[in-house]
Amino acid sequence: MVYLGVVPTALAFSTWAYALARTDAGKLGVTTYLVPPLVIALGWLLLDEVPPALAVVGGAVCLAGVALSRRRGRVSPPLAQEAGTRA
Repeated sequence: MVYLGVVPTALAFSTWAYALARTDAGKLGVTTYLVPPLVIALGWLLLDEVPPALAVVGGAVCLAGVALSRRRGRVSPPLAQEAGTRA
């Protein structure tokens, strides 16, 4: 008997390869961030699996950390070098 996880995995990898052949890897890589929220939402909707409150808090902390690390600070203009000095 075929393990039930093989068919969905093969389908997922085939879909990924199809999409990768048609777009940039960097753009497609961003879509992997959508997997956890989709899985949680589908589990809640289809299987009535309610995520624990601590898991929701942990997810929020992770998202806050990503947002903080990706934040762009102000860029100050480069200082003019003095005449006659070399960097």
